[in-house]
Amino acid sequence: MKWTIAFLALLAIAIVIVLVSRLPGEEAIRLAGYAATAGFAVLISFLIRWRANRAQRNKRAG
Repeated sequence: MKWTIAFLALLAIAIVIVLVSRLPGEEAIRLAGYAATAGFAVLISFLIRWRANRAQRNKRAG
């Protein structure tokens, strides 16, 4: 399952790169900024969920 998600993510990134490369300079920079912001939000979300799951496991073990 993880490999499927990773493959789909890489495919989506490749498609976005191709589409962004066809945009004019200013629009491409703006879209890349939006994508970077969304990616950062996803990273923070995973970090928060990982820490919550780890804390939950430590609570059960202790």
